[in-house]
Amino acid sequence: MTSSSHFVQLAKTLPPPLQRFFARWPPAALLPAAGAKPTPHQEQRPNPFRFYKHPVTGKWQDPVFSQRRQAQLVQMAREHGVEELLPETTKATEYQLAHRVEHGLRVKGTGVGQRVKGHIHERHMIAKYDGGEETGHAGDAQSHQGLEEGREEELDQVSEISYTTSSNGGMWRSRQVLTESFTLTLMAAPLLSHEDRAPESATHYEVLGVTPSILDCSTHDPSTLIKRAYRRALLRNHPDKAASTTKEPNPSSSASPRESVYTVDQISQAFTVLSSPTQRIAYDASLRLSHSLPGSGGGATTFQTGVENLDLDELPFDGTEERWYRSCRCGNDRGYLFGEADLMEVGDEGVLVVGCRDCSLWLRVHFAVIDDDEPQEAASEQQRQGLSDSHPP
Repeated sequence: MTSSSHFVQLAKTLPPPLQRFFARWPPAALLPAAGAKPTPHQEQRPNPFRFYKHPVTGKWQDPVFSQRRQAQLVQMAREHGVEELLPETTKATEYQLAHRVEHGLRVKGTGVGQRVKGHIHERHMIAKYDGGEETGHAGDAQSHQGLEEGREEELDQVSEISYTTSSNGGMWRSRQVLTESFTLTLMAAPLLSHEDRAPESATHYEVLGVTPSILDCSTHDPSTLIKRAYRRALLRNHPDKAASTTKEPNPSSSASPRESVYTVDQISQAFTVLSSPTQRIAYDASLRLSHSLPGSGGGATTFQTGVENLDLDELPFDGTEERWYRSCRCGNDRGYLFGEADLMEVGDEGVLVVGCRDCSLWLRVHFAVIDDDEPQEAASEQQRQGLSDSHPP
């Protein structure tokens, strides 16, 4: 009787989770040898740490306590010195030590034959090889596989749109552009794996996906375009984004150049250099000396984008938001989005460069200002022509 009261006093010092557990599943070592009636919880589940086969349905049921809750109970019982009173479990200290002695100290992902979640190209940023000879990873490709040198590849087009705006912001008219649509082509460089081609060989313009001509000819502040390109480069080269793009290759991917995966340090360095006018001038001079600046006529081939010229009538207009929009080839239905205020800011130049909000493609918007007197002058001219036709000399 004394021992029972002593055990009761000790049980009151335990944490509430252990008190509730021992009240529902009292240990056999503390119960009298004979006449111990099981509790309702013990009748339903003798061992709450094990799977239980239902006597009627024959289906296996999960333990009452999950593995995480078992580990918590074992830890609390170990701290209070009552671990031996718990039922048998795989989270017990004795079982864990025996398993470690038998199998050794195992770290997930380091043992021979162990498997971890995800593919190797998702964990190590190894791009898949999409050549025409065979299907596999870039690490499996040989040095002679890839795109042939001198092969003309058609690039994704960057739309160039023509618009016309009025001084009062109420009348718009499309102006024909000399070149309606054309596609730039370039001689594709050989497609090499990451082991053969060093990522450091790419220029800062290639890392951010821009060209010097876009930054020089743009009517916008170049720093704004560089910031947008910097954000898109970070999103495009994110490990999860790069893995998702290589997981489902496009059927026509063998005929389109594959983008390289750049590190965060490369993107940050490119942004730092190109955003500073003095550093950019020095960098362009060094590229011209090495014949690697895009558009300098050097021997090295660099990334360039295509251009498409469109008219205002070809673009949809959202009357609710009062903005023009156009879908982009990246999949965004409104990748290119701008309003009348954007056109009015560059009304003197007549050119507006708009970048896609999800990718590195650009639109070059051409427009002209319409005066309020121009429609009246055109109407008076038509009246004079009609009078001259009706009253010949």
